[in-house]
Amino acid sequence: MNFNLFRKNVDELSSKSRILVGVVVLLSIIIAIEGWVIATQSTRVVIVPPYLNKQVRVGYADADSAYYESFGLYVAELVGNLTPGDAKYVADALGKLFGAGSYQSVKSKVMTSAEEEKADNANFTFSARKTIWQSANNTVFVEGVLHQINSSGETVEKLPYTFQMQVHIEAGQPVLSSFEPYPGPAHTIAWLMKNAPKVKAGGTN
Repeated sequence: MNFNLFRKNVDELSSKSRILVGVVVLLSIIIAIEGWVIATQSTRVVIVPPYLNKQVRVGYADADSAYYESFGLYVAELVGNLTPGDAKYVADALGKLFGAGSYQSVKSKVMTSAEEEKADNANFTFSARKTIWQSANNTVFVEGVLHQINSSGETVEKLPYTFQMQVHIEAGQPVLSSFEPYPGPAHTIAWLMKNAPKVKAGGTN
């Protein structure tokens, strides 16, 4: 038997085995690091919402103003174009967007509005004109015009109207915590300061 050749082959095999073990250990370390990064980082997603023609960003716990405004516009047009026939669908759709604490109040408003439309034999349509994001209190305002349309398809009334809602991001998903529709312009902080009751000397209004 040629022991020198045998020893040479064994040495080469041992050397290759050590290299393979080193590669395996290195790959295991890389996979572990990547897994830790994925598990701990706040993922940011780039999307194009249905009402925008530009990219917006939404992360695990926050988003940019364009995303909030787009989301508010979606909700406003969903509710603002309510008909008695689709009231239940709209109410169920809103249930996926609202926190449990505020959903029942919003559902009640939607169903009441639908009953009023049915009693008046009329439908409402909402045409959005402007969206405002107020970061100080996480509030979106959607200003527009609310049209009341009779059974013949004629507009019998139209008035400036605003949908106001608070929204925040939870685990990458938008969640509404309040929703308030009302006639007139958006009640932003600037509007509230301008229209606050004047206090006269002596502490009276």
